[in-house]
This record gives sequence, structure tokens and C-alpha cells, in this order.
Amino acid sequence: MKYYGKLILVSVLCLLVAVLVILTNGNKRISFASGEVSQVVNEETGESPKPPEGYDQEKPVLLIYDPQEELSVLYKENIEDTLKYMKRSCETIEISRTESISYRNYEMVILASQGIETKLKDGAGRIFDYVEEGGKFFWGILQNEVENEFFSSYKKMGVIDYGDYLSFQKMEFNEELLPGMKGEVFDSPEFEDVCLFVRLDEEAKVYISADINDQAIPLFWTYDYGEGRIGCYNGTAITGDFYKGIVSGCINALYDDVMYPVINAKCIYIDDFPSPQYESTSDIVRKDYNRSVKEFYRDIWWPDMQKAANKYDYRYTGLFIATYNDIVDPDDFVFEAPSMEQYYGNSLLRAGHEMGLHGYNHQSLAKAGEVPDDMGYKAWGSADDMAASIEELLSIAENMFPGISFSTYVPPSNYLSEAGREAVVRTMPDLTNISGVYTSEGEEGAVYEQRFEIAVDGIAEFPRVTSGMLLSDFERLEWMSALGLHGVFSHFIHPDDIFDMERGKGENWETLLEGFEDTLNHVNEAAPGLRALTASDGAKALEVYQELEPVLVYDEGEIRGSLKNFRGEAFFFLRTDKTPVSKDDACLITSLGTEGDGPYYMVTAKKAEFTILLKGD
Repeated sequence: MKYYGKLILVSVLCLLVAVLVILTNGNKRISFASGEVSQVVNEETGESPKPPEGYDQEKPVLLIYDPQEELSVLYKENIEDTLKYMKRSCETIEISRTESISYRNYEMVILASQGIETKLKDGAGRIFDYVEEGGKFFWGILQNEVENEFFSSYKKMGVIDYGDYLSFQKMEFNEELLPGMKGEVFDSPEFEDVCLFVRLDEEAKVYISADINDQAIPLFWTYDYGEGRIGCYNGTAITGDFYKGIVSGCINALYDDVMYPVINAKCIYIDDFPSPQYESTSDIVRKDYNRSVKEFYRDIWWPDMQKAANKYDYRYTGLFIATYNDIVDPDDFVFEAPSMEQYYGNSLLRAGHEMGLHGYNHQSLAKAGEVPDDMGYKAWGSADDMAASIEELLSIAENMFPGISFSTYVPPSNYLSEAGREAVVRTMPDLTNISGVYTSEGEEGAVYEQRFEIAVDGIAEFPRVTSGMLLSDFERLEWMSALGLHGVFSHFIHPDDIFDMERGKGENWETLLEGFEDTLNHVNEAAPGLRALTASDGAKALEVYQELEPVLVYDEGEIRGSLKNFRGEAFFFLRTDKTPVSKDDACLITSLGTEGDGPYYMVTAKKAEFTILLKGD
């Protein structure tokens, strides 16, 4: 009995210690690697906040598409991606099979096919009846012919007159479709598209116009019909990958008030930094700055880059590459440390930035036939050889930068084979994220294309959206579209742009720097308060976003939120024409865009349950 009594006493003491540990660590503050971003992480207990009062299971969005239409299939996939990012449920149906569908069972209907005239067997009338009773309909693409269905419906869409198909390459955002977009003008052959000449009822709200010989043709507008609302996109380019954010803006415009979670991150990657490229020679900087390449980078380029980061609040992730040889046989690996690599690496780290891995050399981790021949790269013989190159790079890095862990990998020239990815994951013990590209559109060959997501192996797939110091109109639209959907600015720059005629466009460093700073400032104006993160911080932010399961109830004059898997902070974009005010300290609200008074806001949830009051009309 004495033995059992002692055992019970010990058990009770252990239980008390365990309870004490839970109480003192249940809200443990865990900092990201950079020390800049921290969050309260609540351990999973199997419990979650109750859904807000008045919550009813959200109806899904119905997406109508045509599997026989290539453009429709692409558009369908991009809309599905968009809705997934916005954490909205979606069901799809072929355009020829809508007869059995009750549209009233859906929150919104989206048309992603150009075949409404010939393939929508039950006609568009039922959809407009659904809208008249309070439904939402996004006519998402210009039809390839205008006949009976359009003729019987166009006035219900706010059109009072229409004419011929017209080509255009210039468009203007008349309203804030996404944060910071009002007043933006985009003009380039890359935007070439076709629209239908239309004149609209004065009650229609035009968000985007095509500019054709100084005549504004509505490109996207909304129109209230009965108790519901219709949105019409009068073009076809919206089907592209970079228009996903534009799609989200069109969806948002169908609501008076709408919220969706975002990642909230701005990340900048520096290609080949540190690397041996600073040992090269060039007449350009000798002529303009009376310096060698080494002196230019040391005295001008890197100090200016650090000033830009500090002035505009950004964090860099430099991508270490050891050598530019083309050796792909591990038995032949060699390395002679250039004089400046260690200097730049240490300077990068001391300034609070991050160093990721790019490669032992610049040969993409792929076997024969997996990278376009004109890239001039050598193929690796096996995944083991690829892994050996990463091991060699880690060994070099340990000698040059002792004690530094590497969480980020960016594939050279954006090519990374399946075997190459496996090699990277296998050999980088601290790997948390890989950064490829947001889309393969415009790229040559099978580049490493990504979605913003956590892969099944736990690695964050965090793509770069744009690159360069001087952005074209199309690249400007790319980052604004991605920012509006994901709450992310993910950008890639090359230190040698001044020496590259294609990227640098023959401009001097002052012009390149001015273009870069203009972009940094533009992002800050569009989304004040966007968090400056390194790549590894961005990976953690993506994980927090992906795990979050929000439940939102839109009621008269307020929005109530309940967050499952809440980890201390969560971020949303809110679109409303009213004035949003937090009911208490459960959330913070910041206006987005250049005008400072909405309609877009950043909501920072500080608690798992919050209420936002919507004041005014």
C-alpha cells in the first residue's frame, strides 16, 4: 500500500507539472527566423470557436464551363484556383448539362464558356430569373457570337446598345477593382484583346474600360437587376494565369461587403547574391563611374540597395551560388573562394536579410531533355549527382558562413525537375520553402511553376510573381493582380541588370534604381502595412494562411468572424463602400489603396472571434 501511495503521489505531482507547463506555454510566442515577425501560436486542442450567431452553411459557387473548349477549360482551372485562394467552395458543371440545376442552391453563378448561344440548352433566361430574385451572376467572358441569347438578355445586363467586335491593347481602371488600381492605365501589345462595342445604362458601374482611339468602351461593369447583381467581362484575356486577381476583383464587385483571407507578405529575392559575378570586367561601369565591376558593386550597387530596403521597408533574400563552372560530375567539383562572396554574404546577414541557396553552379537540377537546349546547360546524370551538388554547396557555405541555416531554395533559370526537387528536399535539412515562378505563360519549356500552397511534404511553394528593375505595364498588372488576390508582392531582381541589354534596356544605374524604388513605393501605396518578410518568413505566413478556416457571417450593419486553426494573427482583405470599425480590440482595420478611404481594407484579426461594424451607406 505504501508503494501504491507513493505512486499515486508521484502521478499527481506529474499531472500538476504538466498543467503548469500547459498554462505557461499555451500561448507561447514563437518568432520567425528573422526575428522580425512573431505570432502567438495556439496549440491544437481539438476545439474551435463556435460559428458566429446567425451562421448558415455557405452556398457554393456554380461554375459553368465547356470541356470541349480549350479556353474555357483553362479559365475554369484559374477560377477554381481563385476561389480556392479566397476559401470559397465551388462546384462545376458542363454548359450542356445545366437543365437539371437549381441556381437558387448557389451563392453565385459564373459563366466561363463562350458557347452560351449554342450549348446552354435551357437558355440564359433561368439564370436571369435567379438574379432577379437576389442571385449573383458573373458573365465572365466575351461570347464568340452575338445572337438570340444575348439579344434576349443584354438589357438585363445594363446594356442599352451594342455594335461590332473591336480590338484594343489599352485599358484603364475607372474604379478600385483591387487595392490601388483606380486610375491605373495599362497600354501594351501584350494586352491585345477583343471587346464588343456597348453603351450602358447610367446605373451601370464601370470598373475597367478599353481605350480605343480615345473612346472608352466598358470592359467590366456591374449592374443591379431586380434583387440581384450581374457582372460582365467584355473580353477574353481574363482567362490567363496573371488575371486570377482580376477575377477575384470581379467576384468582389458583385457584393456590397465581402472579406477573404490573405497571406500578407512582401518578399524580394536577389539572384546570384552572393556569387562570383563581382569578379568580372565591364567597360560600362568604368566609363560611367570610373570603377571596376567589383568596385561598382561594393561602392554603389549594394549601398544603394540597402538604402532602398531601409527607406521603403523591405527584406531581401539573397541566393547564394558558389561558382559558374558547368561541372555536373561530383568527382570533379572544385571551388576557389572569390574575394567578395564572403563580404556580401556577411553584409546581407548583418543587415537582417536572409541567405537562401541557388546552386553549387548555375546548372539547373534536371536530366537530359528536361531543360531547353538553347539554355546551354549540361544535364545531370542522376538525382544523386544533383544531391551531391547541394551537399557541396552546403559544405562551402558552412566554411564561409559558419552556423547559418538555409531554409530557401530557388532553382537556377527557374528549371527544377522532379528528381531535382527530391534531391533538394533530401539534402537541405532546414529547407522550408522553394520559390519557382507563378506561371509558365511566356516561359520556355517546363519551368518550375507553383501555386501559393504548402506541398504534401510540408514544403512551402512560394512563387515569384515578377522580376526586374524596370517593369513593363504588363508586369505592373501582374504584381497588382497577385497582390489583390493573395496579399503578396513577390519579386525577383538581378544584380547584373546594368550589364544585360534585355533586362537593363541600356539604362544607367540611376535610372534602374529609380524604377526599382518606384515599384517599391507603389506597392506600399497600394497596400500600406504589408509585412516585409524574408522568404522563410513568407513560408511561415503561407502556412498560417493555408491552415486558417474562417467562418464569416454578413448581417445588417456588421460582419462576424470565427476562425478555426487560428494562430495568433490572421489577415483579410475587406471590400465595402461603408466605413468599417472594429467592435472591440479583436481586430485592427487599415485602409488600402492610394485614396486612403476604401473601398478595400486590411483586417488584422487578433482573436479567433471578432465583429466588424459597418457604418454609413
